[in-house]
Amino acid sequence: MEENITIAYNLSCINNHEYFFENAPKSVFCDECECCIDFSYLPTGFKIRNKADFSATYERRFISSLKFKKYIEGLNFNVDFLPLNEDNSLFLMKPLEILEFSAWQKDRFCNKCNQYNDQVVPVPDFFHKTGKIIEEGIFSTSVGFGSGREISPSFILGVKTTQIIEKAIKENKFRGLSINKIQAQKSYFK
Repeated sequence: MEENITIAYNLSCINNHEYFFENAPKSVFCDECECCIDFSYLPTGFKIRNKADFSATYERRFISSLKFKKYIEGLNFNVDFLPLNEDNSLFLMKPLEILEFSAWQKDRFCNKCNQYNDQVVPVPDFFHKTGKIIEEGIFSTSVGFGSGREISPSFILGVKTTQIIEKAIKENKFRGLSINKIQAQKSYFK
């Protein structure tokens, strides 16, 4: 059996049990398949009931607390934080650097908005093409995963960045974060 190596990490989190698109106008979505077509949409007055520092809405929009935002900004990675309420306590987190991924399974292509309504099983194309492990950085995948309105890119961490963030989780008592290995077969390593 071929050996797997860790090539990066997936940053995920708990669900905050809120709807990002609850009051969104219909124009934000494709009228054929219901997928999001206006990725600039932001709700106003957004609130979460739990006290997580990093959490996700039902539609897989990743929400950061002010405390976690300040920490990530201190790492000097290319990540945007878009305010979701007037007191600037919650932010939509958006890594601006992109890693090439594809979906192993895609279904229900919409000819109107040119998106698949279902995309699952992330494939780390960046590794298959370069053979390089991601060492540092916070990235967004080049495609989103999920179904319908919940399709959203995943967040990827470099191996060294993961070690730094895992240490910070303990020291700063950040709540809600989950970090999982992304592995590939060693034969792809060049």
